[in-house]
Amino acid sequence: MFARQQAADLMKINDELENKDILLAAVGSGNSEQAKKFKKKLDFKADIYIDPSLKSYKAFKLKRGFFRTLGPVSIYKGLKAMSRGFRQGKSAGDLWQQGGMFVITPENKIVFEHRNSTAGDQADLDLVLKACSANQT
Repeated sequence: MFARQQAADLMKINDELENKDILLAAVGSGNSEQAKKFKKKLDFKADIYIDPSLKSYKAFKLKRGFFRTLGPVSIYKGLKAMSRGFRQGKSAGDLWQQGGMFVITPENKIVFEHRNSTAGDQADLDLVLKACSANQT
């Protein structure tokens, strides 16, 4: 549910990012078929890379754990997401792995970073856009 919510929110700012020549990419822990279905179902226009080994998640020091996914904070955020119309579909990938969001310059400098502490703890997209705008060349 939270990946769907994040993807929908990202698509709301995708045109603005594209107008600034900023590329959006996602990394998922599922397989290529799951990524294709996700992309098609949500009309997600960005590239999706897959990393079932979770090496990229570990490299970015993203959190993982049962209670991070199913703890009280995540349940509360799940209810909020449901109130926005999002529903839990068929799960894909590592259910306990939390995500994050990073803005990385062409020089490979990280200018914005957010690591989800729990499921549903998503980055503030206004801050993401500010980081993108501040680093335009």
